[in-house]
Amino acid sequence: MDFFKHQIKGFVGELKTQLSQKFFLDSKIYTSFNNLIINDEYGSTQIDHIIVSKFGIFVVETKEWSGWIYGNEKDFQWTHNKFGTKTKFQNPLKQNYRHQMSLVKYLNVSKEKIHPIVMVWGSCEFKSKKPGNVVLGGIRGCSDYIQDYADVIFSDDEISIVCEKLKSAKGEMNILSNWRHVQSLKKQHENKCPKCGHQLIERNGKSGLFIGCSNFPKCRYTEHL
Repeated sequence: MDFFKHQIKGFVGELKTQLSQKFFLDSKIYTSFNNLIINDEYGSTQIDHIIVSKFGIFVVETKEWSGWIYGNEKDFQWTHNKFGTKTKFQNPLKQNYRHQMSLVKYLNVSKEKIHPIVMVWGSCEFKSKKPGNVVLGGIRGCSDYIQDYADVIFSDDEISIVCEKLKSAKGEMNILSNWRHVQSLKKQHENKCPKCGHQLIERNGKSGLFIGCSNFPKCRYTEHL
């Protein structure tokens, strides 16, 4: 039940970000793609917003938070404190890094040309130093951040190629692909190390196959198959 509540809450934040793009980004310069599913080596990844321009490709992860947030760019997990109730969640910058790398392969572009952004809606406050590419609320917040990029790094022809590939990805989405992605998310969510929260993966050791933590050797949690 919590999984689907989280999905609905995320949808509200995504809608706000779409409206921000529509009203404050020039459509002659910026081309937006919303809610795309890209297949990668781990299954599939859902990207809230991709904005293509001559200044780069902006990959926007949208969050809807209130309360206090603790965490920095390198932490695997951040902490949310709301009315004294603390919960840990995956660092959205790590989540967005997977989106970024999936697009590097799918679009065949260099990582440096993709700019990751986490757009936060809601009345949240960072109690630790906020990373520079985490943008807090305000209808213009994300759009203003994007427009600060002024160095041209894509030609018109390169932009056309990127947009055609993303249109193709959008065209391939259907009810089945969305269902498969939800199942992939559930599997990823359930397949976490109980000690440190990193992904559990299949490994091959001297005694044969086993499940181990991807954070090895810092974490040595294992499960027998």
